[in-house]
Amino acid sequence: MKLKTGILYTAIAVSIALIFCAIWITKDSADVYAHVFKTEAGYGYAIIDHGQILIRQEHIPAISDEVAFCSEEDAEKVGELVLKKINRKINPALSQEELKDLGIQFNCHNE
Repeated sequence: MKLKTGILYTAIAVSIALIFCAIWITKDSADVYAHVFKTEAGYGYAIIDHGQILIRQEHIPAISDEVAFCSEEDAEKVGELVLKKINRKINPALSQEELKDLGIQFNCHNE
């Protein structure tokens, strides 16, 4: 009987520890996120870290013209890529090649 009680208490303690770990991991990852927003010309994205704007990008990066993202989906794809780079602690700058790999549209009039 003592063994069953010990196993029960151990299982409860492990379950509580796992719940706290899951909450901590979920909370930590939710503190830094990409947010897509509407602009006058199209869409942009921001990288938010604990309520502070780290990056606010109203134009497609890595191209010479100041062109807004044509779609919410394009802004989201680029924002998520930048966020992945930040999470991996690498330079979040993007190249035209990366944008092309994501299928980002550079000219909203050619659909």
